[in-house]
This record gives sequence, C-alpha cells and structure tokens, in this order.
Amino acid sequence: MNARRQAVRDQILRTAADLFRERGYRASTLDDIARRLGMSKASLYGYFRAKDEMLAAISRETIEGFTRELGLVLRSSLSPEDKLRRVVRQHVRFVIANRSFLTVFFSEEASLPARFARQLAAQKDRYDKGVESIVVEGVRRGVFRDVPPRLVVFGLLGMLNWLYKWYNPAGRWGAEEVSGAFLALVEDGLHRRAPRGQALTGKIRRLKRELQSVERALDA
Repeated sequence: MNARRQAVRDQILRTAADLFRERGYRASTLDDIARRLGMSKASLYGYFRAKDEMLAAISRETIEGFTRELGLVLRSSLSPEDKLRRVVRQHVRFVIANRSFLTVFFSEEASLPARFARQLAAQKDRYDKGVESIVVEGVRRGVFRDVPPRLVVFGLLGMLNWLYKWYNPAGRWGAEEVSGAFLALVEDGLHRRAPRGQALTGKIRRLKRELQSVERALDA
C-alpha cells in the first residue's frame, strides 16, 4: 500500500473510531462516516466494504499496537522491575494517544464478527501472558512479592485499561503523572519489603538510574 493510500485509510479509521465512540457502533452508518470525511460513499468502498471491516481493523490495530510495544520490552535486557515500569508507561501513553480506538476496542467487542472475535481474544491472552512473564520473572528473582502473577496482571491491566473511561485530555494530569501514580500503587504493593540497609541501597541504585536517564536525555 502506497503512503498516500495508507494515510487515507488511517484517517478513515480514526474518523470511524471517533464516530463510534460518540454515537456507538450500531447507531453509526457508512453514510455518517463518509459525510464526516467529506468523501463519497463510493470512494469509501475503495477502502472498506462494510462497517464491520472498519471495526475489525480498529480492534486489530489496537491489539497490534499493544503487542508491538510489549515485544520490545520482553526482548530487552532490562530488570523485571524496569520492564514492568516500561510496560505501564507505554500502556498509559498508548491509551491516551488512542482514546477513540480504545473505547471502541473495549466497548464494541460483542459487535465483532465471531471469527475475528476469537482471534482477538487469543491475541489479548498472549498479551496478558507476556506481562505475566515479567511478574513471574520478578517473583523468581525475589524482587516482587510471591503473589499469584495472573491476579497481578488482571489487577494491573484493569487499572490501565480503565483509563480510556475517565481520562480527560484537558485535565490536570498528563501521561507521566498518571504513569507515576499507577507505578507508585503497584510498586508499593508488589515489591518485597527489604531490610532497612537494603532498602537504602535500593533507593541509591534507583537514584543513580534516574540520574543516568537525565544525563542521556541531556546528551541526546
């Protein structure tokens, strides 16, 4: 697909997602989408033949966006705690940047064609298991508490995903503030309590990492 056609397709999906979020999937029509785009219905058919094709594409691109970012984290050499921090920050940024897509993704799953719904469920399960593997690694290394990793993932992703419901882009919190608050909740509950001396050593290590991050940002 050439760049121009890809750009038009992306705009169609974003417009459709905005409309589905505002009115609901069932109440929106191809005529509504074409009208908002300033495009003829015949031109729209050149990209999508039916409304459910748009819904499937929105859902597919959403889960692929999540899994692509997670794959980069899983392949990295980061420690389990830094992997989990990276996942939380990336997840928050993605939800905030794609609120219409996420609203459709979570609210309209029942409207998907059955075959695609099964594929999507399998992709979501693989994503959950990828995050779970980070928690398992952290428990094994002794940096996380020995709690059921699957329950941790359910709680964590429930908190992160619900962001699409309440986040206000005009509000007082940006992605970094939200990520920081969520990480404080997770880390205070998940990290093992170390003896006082070890806790101080851990704080020093974290401070060094933060300073190194600042130095890298200044050098960039």
